[in-house]
Amino acid sequence: MIKTVLFLGLLTLAGCGAAGAPVKPQVSGSATLGVNSNSGAYTDTEISIYVPLN
Repeated sequence: MIKTVLFLGLLTLAGCGAAGAPVKPQVSGSATLGVNSNSGAYTDTEISIYVPLN
């Protein structure tokens, strides 16, 4: 919980320009659906958030 609050606080500071020029975070995601002959159907989801800090 504390890590989440710190992360959101860092995003807020970066977004409002308190530590320099405002930085826009990059968000990407992917989803994979497949069929495996051994175990049947499967899904894989990935979400990435990148905030350049320098």
